[in-house]
Amino acid sequence: MRRLLLGFFLVLGICGWVWAGSGVFTLTGMVVTGINPARGNEVGRGDPLGGVEIEVEGMGFRTVSSGNGFFHFEDLPDGEYRLVARKSGYADVTQRVRVNYAGMASRCQILMNPRDSTFVDNMAVLPGDLFVAYSRKPENVNDMESSPFKNIWQMALAAGAPIRVRPEDLPHQPTGWGQSYLMNPITTAENCLMVFPFSNPSRSGFLATQVKPYWLCFDRTGTFLYVAGGGSLIQVLDAKRNYKVLRNIPMGGVVTDLRLTQDGRYISACLMGGKPGVVLLDTGTSMPAGFIATDTPPWSACLAGNRIFACMGDGRRGEVVALDAATGVEVGHCKVGHCPTAIEATPDGKRLLVACSKNACVSLVDSLEVKEIGRIGVEVEPQKLAVSPDGSRCLVSNRVSNTVSVIDLKSSQVIGTVEVGKAPLGICYGRGGRLAYVGCRDSGVIMVLDGKSGQVVHTTIPLPHAVPTGLAILP
Repeated sequence: MRRLLLGFFLVLGICGWVWAGSGVFTLTGMVVTGINPARGNEVGRGDPLGGVEIEVEGMGFRTVSSGNGFFHFEDLPDGEYRLVARKSGYADVTQRVRVNYAGMASRCQILMNPRDSTFVDNMAVLPGDLFVAYSRKPENVNDMESSPFKNIWQMALAAGAPIRVRPEDLPHQPTGWGQSYLMNPITTAENCLMVFPFSNPSRSGFLATQVKPYWLCFDRTGTFLYVAGGGSLIQVLDAKRNYKVLRNIPMGGVVTDLRLTQDGRYISACLMGGKPGVVLLDTGTSMPAGFIATDTPPWSACLAGNRIFACMGDGRRGEVVALDAATGVEVGHCKVGHCPTAIEATPDGKRLLVACSKNACVSLVDSLEVKEIGRIGVEVEPQKLAVSPDGSRCLVSNRVSNTVSVIDLKSSQVIGTVEVGKAPLGICYGRGGRLAYVGCRDSGVIMVLDGKSGQVVHTTIPLPHAVPTGLAILP
């Protein structure tokens, strides 16, 4: 009887083997992502990705990966299939697999990364990440680059700009910079862009640049990054292809400011040289679309409505000029504080804010009448401005005071003054306005601020041999 039963089960096993060999079995797999958000989007770890819907195309088979990334299909016939993997926020992935009987289930692995993600220095770059223009620190305070404004003044003068400004009228850097040969202990590149993910502040990526970068600006979609720096040119980087240089645009002078217009159609670049003015770059083609000449070199410009507003002046004067964006004809001008270094428009375009370095104030200008309507006192040598997306706040970097002033735009009053690192310069709001960022040139750090109060919530590791200048947020 025992032998009879043994023979019976042996026959069943053989029949089962033949049935399995006909091609009906199980496919197992695992979905992984090439980044690790918990480690600052570090690349190459192959971390499991759960919640991914996987479909066998044309077969009606669907499943969802588990928390550890695993998935499986049962009873797939022998053959070749195409799997389609989908997850919100991630790019869809299509992958071919071969199912055949080999004594065990066939296996596959699917790699998924965030939608439109690119990589810098083994780190995935995601929307909302901060880009910082870092350049080599000058070797001594007497170097011509000891101040961004003296540097611009000297380069513009060499380019034939009609400037009648004394160097002593312009802002200057404090002493004590010291010698430097390498940019910082993290990268040996003298000039680079730092990519700072606030989701993991301890992790940053670095992208070496061919020119000394000063000012940065993305287009509205985050497709292109515009970099203005040494060499009197603007580089256009392809943000969808790991920030490779797409083209160099000669400018014929020194670029002092880059700004995306409110309608997103143009990048405005202020130009100092033999022909000072504002260059408009078409964001669709990344090519120059127009040039609006100004009588004197502009420090900064912005577009509100159909007008371009440029600020210009020195230690003894300051003015804002309104130009028709289509014709370049002047349609108004007004006096503001001396040595204006930055101009911003409120989101509704009704008011302009102008940082006036020599008068330690922010001038308020009515954009329709082109008339100064008030001044808000801040601290010593305000440099750059950042207006919150909702138009409720304006942050002002005060270079000599080592502070940031917080202005309530409803009451037009300073509601707070926050101590930051040495010589704060570039400043901007993050996506949504919850956070803001300020670059401190002499400290070599980026400080993360609360978007409403301006209070410091984080400081990056100091880069003692490098200076941050322009900041930009990836849309």
